[in-house]
Amino acid sequence: MNNFSQQKLFMEKNMLHVFVSYFGTVLSVSRDGRLYHAFPEEIEPNLFCDSNGNIIKFPNNFLEYSDISIIKENGYFFLRNNDGFLCSDIGGAIGWRQHCLEMERFTIKAMNDYALLKKTPISFPRMRKIFHINKIIHQTHDEKNIPAEFMRSVEKLRKLNPNWEYIYWNAQDRLDFIYTYYGWGILEEYLKINRLYGAARADLFRYLCIYKMGGAYLDIKSSTNNAFDSFVDANDHYLISQWRNKRGEIFDGCGLGPEVSSIDGGEYQQWNIIAENGHPFLEAVINNVLARIGRYREDYYGSGKLSVLRVTGPYVYTMTISNMLDKFSHRFFDSYQSGLIYSDVDDYTKLFRNHYALQNTPLIL
Repeated sequence: MNNFSQQKLFMEKNMLHVFVSYFGTVLSVSRDGRLYHAFPEEIEPNLFCDSNGNIIKFPNNFLEYSDISIIKENGYFFLRNNDGFLCSDIGGAIGWRQHCLEMERFTIKAMNDYALLKKTPISFPRMRKIFHINKIIHQTHDEKNIPAEFMRSVEKLRKLNPNWEYIYWNAQDRLDFIYTYYGWGILEEYLKINRLYGAARADLFRYLCIYKMGGAYLDIKSSTNNAFDSFVDANDHYLISQWRNKRGEIFDGCGLGPEVSSIDGGEYQQWNIIAENGHPFLEAVINNVLARIGRYREDYYGSGKLSVLRVTGPYVYTMTISNMLDKFSHRFFDSYQSGLIYSDVDDYTKLFRNHYALQNTPLIL
């Protein structure tokens, strides 16, 4: 890069600013043209303003730009439209309120200083990408052996997929796997997850497992009515499914939380992950989960079920992948039509001691 180009880039960075929320998250625009906010480790900003807070650069698909006006008061910036003031709600959601509270107050930061918002990332080994999906089925539970309540479902899964290797990972297996392939640094982050939240530990493990080994991950309560070979193609790299959640459908309203409101169709399912190992989607998901573990505040992410959805679960999984869809190979499929079963056991919540939906303690210790 010559001196002129470097000077031009320096001047552009000095001119461009980003909106920073009360929580330290950065305002951005999703690939669907809607506002959302996330920590700097999770996004590359694409909504910029000048030093006076006037929006000067944004994606072409930004649906709400023409309706927004900027108000500056006592060093803070407020974004307003006909519905009220923009609110950076907890967990990455966006809302509009009639009265200004702390969550409506934004500051701005020059792009030159943007890097200062980022925390030093936790490094983990980058896995070599294999351009096909390995025929391995992964399931996990804390018990040393598969609990009897799930055996019927597991046996059906294995019988339908005789040419797929089956691996059951218990709690000790997960620790050994993470330490062996990712080292103490990542295992330490994993152990920061409150042991009462087994679902959150299983979330991080599934990302690490499929990123390293590839194949198909299913929750222990889940199964299939069809062989994987009937819907996993030889040229597939990553399969993504969403809930049948429209009014009157089998999962009516499921996966439509405000944190994923910028995604048409709502969250991406991660009770099933079917992917090649080394896929960049999972590398980014792992990075962002680690960022949320490091940034965890109970007053921001909360506790109980919602904190799991936000920090390790489908919300971070969905928002991470949705912003990368145009860059890497993937295919959307209908898990329900393909024969995958979300729960193949009766009232599965009773089978998990200390189910995360019943917790009210902090997720991260």
